[in-house]
Amino acid sequence: MKTFSAPFNKREGTGHAPRVERLPLGVPRFTPMFRSPDAFAVRALDLLPRALDAILPLSTAHRRDLPLAVRDLSTLLTSDRGGFGRPYWSSPRFVSAYLRFFLPWNLVRLSRVFPSLRLPVPQEGALYLDIGSGPLTVPLALWISRPDWRRTPVRLVCADTVPHPMDLGRKLFEALAEVMETPQLWSVELKRLPLVQAVREIRRPRLLTAGNVLNELRSTPGMSSDARIADLAEAVAHSIPDAGAAFFVEPGTRLGGTVIARLREAALEEGFTPVFPCPHDGECPLLDRRERGWCHFNLDIGGPSWLAALSQQARLRKTGLSLSPLLLSREEREDVSAGEVRARVLSDAFRVPGRGFCRYACSEKGWNLIPHAESLPFGALTDCEEETSSEVDRKSGASLLFWKMKSLYADRK
Repeated sequence: MKTFSAPFNKREGTGHAPRVERLPLGVPRFTPMFRSPDAFAVRALDLLPRALDAILPLSTAHRRDLPLAVRDLSTLLTSDRGGFGRPYWSSPRFVSAYLRFFLPWNLVRLSRVFPSLRLPVPQEGALYLDIGSGPLTVPLALWISRPDWRRTPVRLVCADTVPHPMDLGRKLFEALAEVMETPQLWSVELKRLPLVQAVREIRRPRLLTAGNVLNELRSTPGMSSDARIADLAEAVAHSIPDAGAAFFVEPGTRLGGTVIARLREAALEEGFTPVFPCPHDGECPLLDRRERGWCHFNLDIGGPSWLAALSQQARLRKTGLSLSPLLLSREEREDVSAGEVRARVLSDAFRVPGRGFCRYACSEKGWNLIPHAESLPFGALTDCEEETSSEVDRKSGASLLFWKMKSLYADRK
């Protein structure tokens, strides 16, 4: 078996290809993971501080303290890996910091990925369930970034074990619709329930969402974390109708990517199809404990100027955003043409001698390396052709896939 050596760094490439603004003639199409927010979403993020001031006004002293409060809360959240549970909500200082910094950045992330999802077609009166809701971050992001759902009167039920953040989220929802001068057509109900119990009691949602909550499914006496994740997958499978879907998203950290991969594994056993971002239904090549990488996706910041300014004042200046998403449904995958392999790009571009700028990708063939892929953005879904040789990267074990348009690489093999 021939081997070659590519830099093994799934988080960042060792060399960056130049940004490609326009694909050259003849380059095959690909489906990007992230979409630019539409005018409504951009305006909603710009006006979010006005809605926050309406429900949670700050005194001059508290506004001056806000950057420091953001930094202090960041330290606290980093040290407490059990999630936002939750003593923070009893501190007005930390509540303001969370709603004005962490929640907006989550909205920026989600408003870039929601437009790419093949969600169920919303129907009037349909049930939408959000579990582990906190301040309703995921429903807010769906509302601002998906006009099809925003314009349909649905019944939103939010479930969490702590009622105060949900109450603030509902008030923020109403205030944001008011400043946007847009009718809020959703009925919003709040339920005090833990994750699995909420799924079992509030049945047959057309859409179920959960953001940044899987890390809470820690091991308990008599039940491992994997067993708790499997329990959640089973509950979701029994609750969601055939035409429904479930969307989970975690931070793009090693922990977030790993729990998403474990949920994917459990959901496959329950008959779900991981339709996004996974291009296949096989084993996750990054779930192996020996792997140094994990499934996550990076995107440019693209947030409102006021949020970037607050980040700089708090000395938490962001250079990029990252997340680990998973959309489950029971729909069948689209067939690919004979001889083709559908792959999802999972890295920045890095240079490999003799192969130009390459990117790592995931496919039904496992962990792959795509040469001459500088025009493929992080997260892109594209069709490739499998290399007929058995050549693999000796560092990562990745096999070769070639981007579909042979004219791009015929003289480069």
